[in-house]
Amino acid sequence: MIPKLPEFKDDGLITPEVGAWAEDKYRLVGNYAAMFATSMKKKWECRVYIDIFAGAGRARIEGTKRIIPASPILALEVEDKFDIYIFCESDEAKISTLRKRVSKVYPSANIRFLQGDTNNLTQDILREIPQPSRHFRVLGFCFVDPYSLRNLDFNTIRVLSSRLMDFLVLVPSYMDANRNIAHYLNPQNTAVDQFLGDPNWRKDWQQTEEKGEDFATFIVDRFGRQMASMGFLYAGIQEAKLIRSVEKNLPLYHLCFFSRNKLGQQFWKQARKYSQDQFELFSS
Repeated sequence: MIPKLPEFKDDGLITPEVGAWAEDKYRLVGNYAAMFATSMKKKWECRVYIDIFAGAGRARIEGTKRIIPASPILALEVEDKFDIYIFCESDEAKISTLRKRVSKVYPSANIRFLQGDTNNLTQDILREIPQPSRHFRVLGFCFVDPYSLRNLDFNTIRVLSSRLMDFLVLVPSYMDANRNIAHYLNPQNTAVDQFLGDPNWRKDWQQTEEKGEDFATFIVDRFGRQMASMGFLYAGIQEAKLIRSVEKNLPLYHLCFFSRNKLGQQFWKQARKYSQDQFELFSS
């Protein structure tokens, strides 16, 4: 478990800035990855960690000099290492930086780097995941951290879900969807169609809006229902973790976990509880 994120000295490489709220997100990712890797170690012959918006591996808290590990580094830091790591990133400079960082600190880790638009890399990702067999079982954990709705095509999730895999998905519900609702409601804009994998969502949104619900929660719930249609367990938006800004406590986005197994849901609840307890402890 990760009680508090470590801090790094500046190594002179690319380090994107993030809001202070990102610490909560990274703790959740790190804690779930740790539980997944350890609990599944003796039950599966191969455990795969996939980060399809991997970034540069580190992040600087906006307005400070504090540098913290991002999701790829946290996944590499788990006690019971994953058997394979797959890092995807569209920005060539960021993935080059990530490669430099991890090759120096984790030279023995089995890591595959894929550069390009993740939505065009699904077959490449699948090729990097070993084929399972009766005596060689493979289980994956995929973290999905898009900057906005337009960065993720639901078909990417659909293709990857052809393998046994848990997903932790950041849905930019308030920081993008709610903020840009007028833009997305334009019939010529297909960003939400692609994000949800559903071109007919506008009709349902009209009915939802009449009930007084906001666009952000509609997007999250609709995404969850799309995952449920593929066999993932979904009990409703209350299972998602709403992340808020630290300074003004404004809602930003939801972290949504999906598994086809009840054990995965139990791990997610534990990760949420532990991360929240520690977040409150270290922010007091």
